[in-house]
Amino acid sequence: MRIDIRSKNGGVPQYFLDHAEPRLEGLNQYLGRLQEVRVVLSEKRGMFTVEVTAEEPRHVFRSEKASGDILKAFDDAYEAIEKQVRRHKRRAHNRNKQSVRQLQVVEAAETPPGNGGAAAEEEPAGPQIVRVKSHAMKPMVPEEAAMQMEMVGHDFYVFTDARTDAVAVVYRRKSGGYGLIEPNR
Repeated sequence: MRIDIRSKNGGVPQYFLDHAEPRLEGLNQYLGRLQEVRVVLSEKRGMFTVEVTAEEPRHVFRSEKASGDILKAFDDAYEAIEKQVRRHKRRAHNRNKQSVRQLQVVEAAETPPGNGGAAAEEEPAGPQIVRVKSHAMKPMVPEEAAMQMEMVGHDFYVFTDARTDAVAVVYRRKSGGYGLIEPNR
């Protein structure tokens, strides 16, 4: 695993390196195939921002936190990364080897009024598929997919890109406009 600690505003203090490196090396206990961990420090008007990115062959974990104290900002960002990594490891461990099509559809449980926290105890450990839909994906350009998305009234639309013959997703952005997700090659 490679650890890369940089600063946008100059050098990295030695006390920060002494504090951060042992903790970052500890991520190996969760991710055996961890390739690289990058830490980028920046300081603006007395506020320190720490961005931590951990890369595995198929996953990227990222957190960015800000504080008046550089070590507090790092600790907050590290805790967020550690939480993401632990959740990922737990999900990977609990993952059922069945196909999505073989999973049984789970009816949504209704909580009677006044039941309070009883429904939380019955909650499953991982995500459950509650509905399976399928539709034909004819090749189209992203603009046409955005029109189709608007016609069905959804926030995203999965389609086959006519230009690349790859599956892509067009989605409505919260800030307005549309986004396009294409697979890496």
